[in-house]
Amino acid sequence: MHRSFRCLRFAALLFAAGLLAACAAAPRRDTVTPTAAAGQQEPAATGPGALGTLAGTAGVAGPQLSNSRASREIQLPAIVVVRRYDDVFYENDANLPVTVEYAWDYTRGVGVERVYTRDGQPHSQRDLPEQTLNFTDTEMELAFALAREHARLGPVLAQRGLRFYGGFAFREATDLGCGKQSRCVHVIVSGGDDGERPVAHAIVDLMKRVVVHPFYGPDNPGPLSQAHP
Repeated sequence: MHRSFRCLRFAALLFAAGLLAACAAAPRRDTVTPTAAAGQQEPAATGPGALGTLAGTAGVAGPQLSNSRASREIQLPAIVVVRRYDDVFYENDANLPVTVEYAWDYTRGVGVERVYTRDGQPHSQRDLPEQTLNFTDTEMELAFALAREHARLGPVLAQRGLRFYGGFAFREATDLGCGKQSRCVHVIVSGGDDGERPVAHAIVDLMKRVVVHPFYGPDNPGPLSQAHP
């Protein structure tokens, strides 16, 4: 991959790390004991005890992520939990052990913070309208699938031996497809024996399950287009 494409991918990864760190903002606390980072989708259940273990994602198709599933096979729940950890709040002059969750609400297009007591009882919930949150493995598999199934991207991504990357959000107030209430994510694909040949760079909105920008950015080797498909 030529230098500018490699720099773009590296910068995007750094940007994603910054977003995840920003998503850790929460109410006042005394001690923090992280138990999980970015993770899998949430089953239809209430309370953190029913959600299982969250597995981290590297944002790269490989042992952890599939780049071969069809989008019709991937149905996301209404609430997708991205991060969960145990904490202790100081309230009413006493320590209150809690579990904090950060999740994306697909019914409203907004990030949420949900706090439970350790026995699973709801404590508080608030919206996070300015935060995009990280992406789970299943969400990235959906993004890869939508890119592969796009009419113009599909032939490009039908090559053998491609490497898929993702996991970093894209939101612009002036972008009609990736503004407020969107859940847009970069999908970057490279090829070659060393994975250094740029193949594609697209922006996918998981809220609407569409490819917003099939050929995004000046380093994209395909036709440049900022218009909707």
